[in-house]
Amino acid sequence: MPINRHPAWGEFVKAFNTIARHRHRYEVFRDFVTMSAAALHNAIRKDEKLEAEYLATAARYKRDELSEFSALLAKLVLLLETEPRDVLGPLYMELELGNTNTGQFFTPHEVSELMARVTYGDELKTMDKPFITVCEPACGAGGMVLAFVNVMLSHGHNPAQRLWVQAQDIDRTAALMCYLQMALWHIPGVVIVGNTLAMEAREVWYTPAHYLGFWHHRLEREWGRAESYSDDSHESPGIQEESQTVPVNPQNRDMTRPLILSIPKGQSSFDF
Repeated sequence: MPINRHPAWGEFVKAFNTIARHRHRYEVFRDFVTMSAAALHNAIRKDEKLEAEYLATAARYKRDELSEFSALLAKLVLLLETEPRDVLGPLYMELELGNTNTGQFFTPHEVSELMARVTYGDELKTMDKPFITVCEPACGAGGMVLAFVNVMLSHGHNPAQRLWVQAQDIDRTAALMCYLQMALWHIPGVVIVGNTLAMEAREVWYTPAHYLGFWHHRLEREWGRAESYSDDSHESPGIQEESQTVPVNPQNRDMTRPLILSIPKGQSSFDF
């Protein structure tokens, strides 16, 4: 069944339009994604700055509107539960929020899955590693990541145990769309807000599955190297200040090293 024919699709659009009736539509969508992502992160690892942003955002809405936001998240869960696929990207386009000036369009799920299956299907058939890592330098809403997860599942692999993802996007809303969907599908990894080409990291968000699966230690043990960012080295690891971690183009930084991890050869990567 096409995703836009799922009963929850129309219910999501209706609930969204109820909130956005007298508000800027993009801001409503952005606030939904931001509050949902912050709530999922802080349910596992409390971050005071995220909590403050959540409360400041919620304060702009009435009580009944906040109830509609809860309904939006519930509808998103229903839309995602059938299979790993990008739901927020198509919803973003359905709600006519796409930014044509920046060329912001989201790849259809069928195209993403075809590319993931053709590129990595054979490798996943004979996968003999404890886990694999994937780098998505322009993740958008996470369509390619979720398509890869779907292909992994079709080959009998559990992504929660055998996959770790590093995803990045320059647009904060898009990056948090990816984070939200990765979190709901319990995908271990990190989502970075920043310009990949400039090796910029404005915000670093570890998924709940990353924390619950002790992935920092798994990565260190497997690769024998420490992460450039340690999720145990800061009081607020989910979202980090530039001054506390890596500023944009820092003069004292070895720009030949990967931004987050010292990734070994063989790293799977989506590059378009």
